Amino acid sequence: MPNPVQSLKREAGEWRFSMQKTHLILSHLYLLPWFARQFMGCELPLRPFLDANPSLELGGLPIAPKHTRYGDAPPYLPSLMIDDATDRSSIAEFADAHSFPLVLKPLFGAHSRGVRKLMDRDELQAISAEEPMILQPYVDAPKEYGINVIRVGPRIKIYGLTEITLRAVWGDGTRSLDVLVRDEYGDDVAETLDDGDWVPDEGCYVPLQTAADVQGGSSFRDITDEVTPALRETCQDAADQIDLRFGRFDVKAPSLSALKDGEFYVMEANGSPSLDLTLYDDAHSLSVKIERLRAHWDQFFQQAQPCHSCNQNSWRLLSHLLWFLLSPKECAVSSWNEVDDRELAAGAEAERRAPRG
Repeated sequence: MPNPVQSLKREAGEWRFSMQKTHLILSHLYLLPWFARQFMGCELPLRPFLDANPSLELGGLPIAPKHTRYGDAPPYLPSLMIDDATDRSSIAEFADAHSFPLVLKPLFGAHSRGVRKLMDRDELQAISAEEPMILQPYVDAPKEYGINVIRVGPRIKIYGLTEITLRAVWGDGTRSLDVLVRDEYGDDVAETLDDGDWVPDEGCYVPLQTAADVQGGSSFRDITDEVTPALRETCQDAADQIDLRFGRFDVKAPSLSALKDGEFYVMEANGSPSLDLTLYDDAHSLSVKIERLRAHWDQFFQQAQPCHSCNQNSWRLLSHLLWFLLSPKECAVSSWNEVDDRELAAGAEAERRAPRG
């Protein structure tokens, strides 16, 4: 028999999420005339998205490969790019260096599309690279954090800090995972489980999401007032590694206190425009969200104004965006092949010009 308390709780959660989406749409509609005026002064329609991060490929948008937004030192996680040409021995070596579970994510994409957690070598060996992927160690933490940053001169400023609680359940030692999930989140979520018969021990934390997802039931809390000098300094180092000027770090940390001490792992660095996730905090009214959204875009345009990315083509960016919205996987594969073709062409040109002995 369904638990009426849990049913009410689920309905309230669904209503809150619906209000989050409604508020965000209304905020953008309210600011649409101002937003249009900002773009009318641009040479090309998407130029600011390129100018805000001129050092990142395509401004760091989701249609750009993620590995161009990863640094090669902490706080970035080690990562391995995988496609159909990757030697299986290098994948095995990466697994040996980092214990299971591992996380596999598409090289192109956003909103946690296609992110999977691999629990053992059997799952790792079964992966097929239908599109380019990234393999990373899995960070076991119940919360993620979104850190929105902007570069002011040489310094990084944090203008938004969001605590993200992933969808999860706690075991009680008696009920199966299937029952726990049905009571907490409903039948639709329970039907996605692979090990629903498992009975978690009392107090056992069972995450149901590999990464935060606005559409997948994650909750968001604005904690911008918790920013510390130590947190800002670590973000400075992460931003300097890839020359990020405007964007958001999606990170995991053992605890909020560890995050404030600058101890966290960057799961992903996002470039333009990287929406401020504090907008999804239920505690903020529509008027507050409109003001925050305007401040976010105002900082974005200010950051883009002094930059020049003449070598980029914003019409090409527009075509890629439309293609990515219509067919993410095909766009990703094509973009990856295009990168490889350019590299091959560059190598052939270098070989042709090399002196012959």
